[in-house]
Amino acid sequence: MMRYEIQFGTDGWRAVIADRFTSANVAEVARAACAVARQLSKSRLLLVGYDRRFFSERFAGIAADVAAANGYRVEMSSEAISSPALSFHVAKRKAALGFMITASHNPYYFNGFKLKGAHGGSVDESVTAAVEAELGGGFEPLGRGEVRRTDMVSAYLVSLKKRVSLEAIRRYKGPFVFDGMHGPGGDLMRKLLGSPKNTTFIRSSVDPFFGGVNPEPIEKNLDALKEAVLANKAAAGLAVDGDADRVGVVDDKGRYLPPHTVMPLLLLHLIEDRRLSGMVAQTVSMGYLTERIAKSFSRPFEQTPVGFKHIAKKMGETKVLLGGEESGGYGVGIWSPERDGLLCALLLMEMLAVRKRPLSTIVDDIHTRFGASHFERVDFALPDAVNKTEWTERATALIAPEIGGQAVREKNTTDGLKVVLADDSWALLRPSGTEPLLRTYSEATSPALVAALLAEAKRVAELAAVPRRVPSDGSKNKKKKAARA
Repeated sequence: MMRYEIQFGTDGWRAVIADRFTSANVAEVARAACAVARQLSKSRLLLVGYDRRFFSERFAGIAADVAAANGYRVEMSSEAISSPALSFHVAKRKAALGFMITASHNPYYFNGFKLKGAHGGSVDESVTAAVEAELGGGFEPLGRGEVRRTDMVSAYLVSLKKRVSLEAIRRYKGPFVFDGMHGPGGDLMRKLLGSPKNTTFIRSSVDPFFGGVNPEPIEKNLDALKEAVLANKAAAGLAVDGDADRVGVVDDKGRYLPPHTVMPLLLLHLIEDRRLSGMVAQTVSMGYLTERIAKSFSRPFEQTPVGFKHIAKKMGETKVLLGGEESGGYGVGIWSPERDGLLCALLLMEMLAVRKRPLSTIVDDIHTRFGASHFERVDFALPDAVNKTEWTERATALIAPEIGGQAVREKNTTDGLKVVLADDSWALLRPSGTEPLLRTYSEATSPALVAALLAEAKRVAELAAVPRRVPSDGSKNKKKKAARA
């Protein structure tokens, strides 16, 4: 086995089924993870979950068998579950580790392997690096253990019921539309709410092809939800991704709300309606509304690199009320160090039930109180994959001192380059570490300023892609001689 074939990203290892995501590779990752887990925990309990993807249950069974052969007491979910459900049980049962077979929001031909730690969330980079280093190490079976199938749904749903007022949600006339995007989230929400008259469920059936749409709750994938909201005259539409740890939102007018609006909605509900306290943490790809709200209520605020694992780490260090990332993953840190799409969908439904106002009106109120916000993301192709650190250094030097009539106030290089203007408008330029792609995000006080920031990002992307070569003195002299000739 060549080690570079298996590489963990921001949250797990993912690959194309039957290419690199094979039974043999799944077994090897499970074996390596067991070897690392023995060094981290005295617990001999290991839990395994899986989503609805093609062959997920089969891959989960392979991973479970390997863990059992490595001397662990293994319990595998009796049905497809969400990633947050597995994390809940790993923490509650004090297991050494959790294996979650899912490729989250990736296309149908992918599958993946997430590792959940005893703290109740994704493991950090030190653990995944240790697993990568262990690959190909070989092992001697410690025996043929038994894999027990376990209900990992009921207790998790009970925990959610304790966090929100389901009665208020059921009483609210709404109606709501919930989009499971063909993952397990639809069934889980139906079990939570029962058969409420005020909720319509779409895309809840099992479909390994996800209806031809990637199970990622972003605007381009939510046309079905927008149509259902308008057709049902719904108060809101809520969608979760393939393993239900992210949420996407459509308002009563059928408009998609970007994460830079959704996180402020959640934060205001937790602070104003639920009267909860704690700091606020978000990745650098998020916007200024959350920070302004946090500061207006005297809540500590902090930014982290991109990836919820950085938010989860912060949750382990201090009392975090809400943490969030640009991909639609939000977590209430005072309850769990894990992002949870179902929980956040319920909180947004509860907010509407409590405030009894249209979602679009609540959004308008946020913009009136804390400032206008317009957001857009554009990805640019680069000639080749780049060294992120070197590219960021070049890009930082190339940024104009003024963009769209606004002075550049800050150049934040926490993760890529975030350019912040005088009025808090910003653009994040973040090259991919694995493909020739520059991801750019911009939030500004006007659409025109968003366009100006993205135009500057494109200009810098083209100039910074290839380092400038400064000729030696000798070559300079030769050029001068040639010019004189």
